[in-house]
Amino acid sequence: MKNKKYILRTVKILSLLLALVVCIGFLQEYVLCHADHNRERVFGFYLEPRNSVDVVLIGASEVYADYAAGYAYEKYGYTSYPIATQSNIIQNYKTQVKEAMRTQNPKLIVVEVNGALYGSNENIESEANLRNYSDNIPFNSNKVELVSNNATSDRLEYYMTISKYHSVWKDFPKGLGWTRTLLQDKLRGYTYLKGAKSKNAIYNTSKVNNYNSTLKNDNKTKNLNPTSEQYFREFLDFCKSENLDNVVFVRFPHVVTKKTYDRFHRSNEIGNIIAEYGYDYINCEKDFEDTGIDISKDFYNAEHLNAYGQRHFTEYLGQIIRDRYLKADSDLDATQKERWDTSAKYYDAYYKYNVDLLESGKCKQVSEYYSELKEIEKYL
Repeated sequence: MKNKKYILRTVKILSLLLALVVCIGFLQEYVLCHADHNRERVFGFYLEPRNSVDVVLIGASEVYADYAAGYAYEKYGYTSYPIATQSNIIQNYKTQVKEAMRTQNPKLIVVEVNGALYGSNENIESEANLRNYSDNIPFNSNKVELVSNNATSDRLEYYMTISKYHSVWKDFPKGLGWTRTLLQDKLRGYTYLKGAKSKNAIYNTSKVNNYNSTLKNDNKTKNLNPTSEQYFREFLDFCKSENLDNVVFVRFPHVVTKKTYDRFHRSNEIGNIIAEYGYDYINCEKDFEDTGIDISKDFYNAEHLNAYGQRHFTEYLGQIIRDRYLKADSDLDATQKERWDTSAKYYDAYYKYNVDLLESGKCKQVSEYYSELKEIEKYL
């Protein structure tokens, strides 16, 4: 009788502990976290079925602002996904490639080089820039390595992020918007827009002196920040050591002004470094005139394309990816194909919604945030 009571008590305690763990896990994953478009994009990558993504794109905000995976699928027939976060730093790249290889078998990995072009250590050493990615990936050896090598504050907070963000409840109920978005993605099993995000504005380049028309023959170089170069070479060494011959490096387009002219020259230098390791480098700032981008209306600021530009650049880069690097069509089962066909339809609706906003002069950001998705669905 005593043994039966002891067993029953033990079961109750264990059940309570399990419920507590589940509750904490749910709160950390969906509620008491830094939930934003970065989390939703990374979260969405892990919803993709194993070995179903042909192309993985790695980089910072240029990648999700300038490229739309749903449109690339619609036009060129390959699947892709951006592992991209705001102000992504070069230290994250190795982990991002490792996670891509762990969960997918990509035919191509496209690496946008912005994370290695920062002129000072301020961005490289930013805790926020590290956390935009590290907070949003599952706990495994890759995350432990990333945090161990780069975290300068309490490392426990990088694993138990609820201890970092426990006070976000003060933002509720407004903060529940991203919680709702993440849960919708989870229940659906995939994201519609595959991480694409846009802002509806047109950057007035007529008021800014830019050098884009003269960059084709501008071969001047400038040394990288020493810390950036060290990390970048370590990343290249990693790619070579893993025999990754399916990596191509790209510099996405920007409006190059006097303020960013040195960065352009660093992007020339990074091309020389990449060539040392035998990888391809596509410099879309030097080849700007080939991209089909209209500098007068396709940017929303000097750093990012709007929906017009996103469409044009996806056409340009997608054609290169398809013609140069992909040897076969996507191998999708019926369910996967249906989902990608749906994502293509949602991209078309997303584009129409963006165009209406641009033509009406309404400036807002459009992503898969639940309320924006409702607006997009009106165009289906």
